[in-house]
Amino acid sequence: MRFGSLGGAGIQVGRILGIPIKLDLSFFLVFGLLVFLIATQLDIIPESVNGLGGAERWIYAVAGGVVYFLSLLVHELAHSLMARRYGMEVSSITLFFFGGVSLIREDSQRPGQEFWIAIVGPLASLVLGIGMLLIALFALPDATVLQRMVFVLGILNCFLAAFNMLPGFPLDGGRVVRSFVWRITGSRHRATRASARLGQLLGAAMIIYGIGGLLTDSAIFDSGLNSVWVLLIGFLLLTQAAQGVKAAELERDLAGMRVGELMLQPPVARTAEADLPIRILAPSRAQLNQQDVFIVAEGGTAIGIASAVQILLLDDERYQSDTLRDIMLEASQIQPLGPDAGADEALHRLQKERTFVLPVVERGRLLGVVGLEQILKALGQTPPPKLDPSAGA
Repeated sequence: MRFGSLGGAGIQVGRILGIPIKLDLSFFLVFGLLVFLIATQLDIIPESVNGLGGAERWIYAVAGGVVYFLSLLVHELAHSLMARRYGMEVSSITLFFFGGVSLIREDSQRPGQEFWIAIVGPLASLVLGIGMLLIALFALPDATVLQRMVFVLGILNCFLAAFNMLPGFPLDGGRVVRSFVWRITGSRHRATRASARLGQLLGAAMIIYGIGGLLTDSAIFDSGLNSVWVLLIGFLLLTQAAQGVKAAELERDLAGMRVGELMLQPPVARTAEADLPIRILAPSRAQLNQQDVFIVAEGGTAIGIASAVQILLLDDERYQSDTLRDIMLEASQIQPLGPDAGADEALHRLQKERTFVLPVVERGRLLGVVGLEQILKALGQTPPPKLDPSAGA
C-alpha cells in the first residue's frame, strides 16, 4: 500500500540498504491492537498456554505482531528496490496505521516502470504468504502454537496481497490499472484520473459497507470491529483518491504550459563571480528576493547557478564564510530547458535534481530561469512562504 502523503513523518528506527525506516505514531496503536487480538481474540493461542505468570501468551502475540510488520516492511522494500532499479531515489519507508508507504521522490516516467514498481509489492506479500502456509502445513507439528501462528500470518500476507491489488488508486492495483490505461492512451494524467476515480468508487463502497455493518443486523454486512476497519480504510481510500484526481488535473494543466511563458527573465537572473563572498553579494539577507538567481561565472564563462533561496537557508557561519562557488549547482550538473518544454517536465526536473531553479536556454543564449514558485503561481496556487533570513538552517 502506498499512501504517499504520510511518507515524510515518523520516528526513524534504522536503515536497510541505505533506506531510512520510520514508524508513524499510528503504528504503535495498530501494533498494540494486533498483539491484543492475537493474544485474546483470534483463537491462535490455546487457554492452556499460560506460563511465566500469564506472560507466555503475550510473548507469542508480540512475536507474531513483529513478524507481521516485518512482512509489511518486505512489501515496501520490494517497491523501493524496484524503484531504485529504475534510477529513482527512495527517501524513506514508513510503517503506519494501515500498512506502509515508500516515499519515492519522483513519479514513473513510463507505463512499464509504473507496472513493475506497483506489482512487485503484492507479489512479495503473496510469496511470503504462500511460503508461510506451506511451512505451517508441511514443516511444523500440528496443533502447536507456532504452527497456528505461522498459518495465520500466511493468511494475513495473502490477504495483504489481494487487498493491495484492488483496482483503485492509491492501492497497488490502482497503479497497475494506471499503467495499463497509460499505455493504451499515451497520457499519464488521463490514466491517473481513471485509476483515481476507481479509487473513489472503491472507497465509497467500503464506507457504505462499513456503515451498513454498524447500523444493521443484515447478514450482508459484517458487524462490530470489522465494520469499523472497513469504514476507516474506505475513508482513507476516498480521501487519497480525491487527491489523485486533483493531481491528474494539475498534471494536465502543467502539460499545457510552456516554460517560456513561466520563466523569469533577466535582469532577475544576474551574473556574479564565483569567488565573490556571499556577505559582499548580499550585505543584508533581508533585502534578498526569493526570485533572485545568480549565474556564477569565472573568467567570463558561466560555471554554475545559485539562488537567493540557498543564501536565505545558510546559517550565520556559512553566510559569513562561503562564496558563490561553495553553494552553486555546477553547470555540468544542469541540463537546461528549452522555452518550448512543458511545465510538467520542468517540475519533474526540479524534483529529480533537487534544485531551486533551472536555466532556460535557446541556441546557447540564456533566456531566463524557471523554479517551483513560477509553476505554482501559474497553477493559481500559493507559492512557498517567504523565508526568514534570521532563522538560519
